[in-house]
Amino acid sequence: MGPRVRPDLHTYQQALFAAITGQNTAASADDASALVVGDERATAAERLHVYEHMYRARLVEALEAEFPRLARRVGADAFAELVVAYVGEHPSRHPSLRFLGQHLPAWLSRRGARADAADLGALARLERTRADVFDEADDAALTLESLRALATDDFAALPLALVAATRLVDVNAAALEIWDEPEATAVAGGEHRRSALVWREGVVVYHRALDDDEAAALRLIAGRSAFGAVCDALAETSPPDAAAERAFRWLWTWVSDGVLRAR
Repeated sequence: MGPRVRPDLHTYQQALFAAITGQNTAASADDASALVVGDERATAAERLHVYEHMYRARLVEALEAEFPRLARRVGADAFAELVVAYVGEHPSRHPSLRFLGQHLPAWLSRRGARADAADLGALARLERTRADVFDEADDAALTLESLRALATDDFAALPLALVAATRLVDVNAAALEIWDEPEATAVAGGEHRRSALVWREGVVVYHRALDDDEAAALRLIAGRSAFGAVCDALAETSPPDAAAERAFRWLWTWVSDGVLRAR
């Protein structure tokens, strides 16, 4: 029998990484001894466990910071278990933990282990969207002064677009209720899908629920439409004068909130 070939450094690193992150579910005390040196103070398995615990605790901490209302809703212990299960299916693959939770909303919505899985998924989607909006670049916003300078006949052709720090997100009534009251119980009509507008002013992120008509109008604007197109869409279900009045109220609200990009 020839001499035993020792694995190279890269192989050791891969094996240690798999053991720490839980990817090697069949790891044993013998495996730990092959990777970590033990002594009288702590065995190899005990030393490896320290790193496993630190790794999982850091992931729980990172996701709790991004999804604080979700964490509060399910409770500390249940949230830690949830994170371990989630990371087992969606391990961190980016140097920054900023991207760790990107699949969590959809993952939660698919889980059938909890009766409120859909509500938790919608709540996580709202929290994730708020985090995305916070990180977006600043855009110059359309101002009320620029609107007041327009001639009446120029409004129909006014091009509209959303600033980068704005999102439309599908949630439900339960998620919006839980956001305001994390300890809230069942919500009447909580499964009803709702759209919410999420935007940032300065360093503060806001959101509010939208009715179906305003959500449709903002989706038109997200595709870069003129103000006249918003009025025309409303006029399909409302008298023209009422549609125009409603569209102008929205326009003033959107500009006041800073969600429309300057021309």
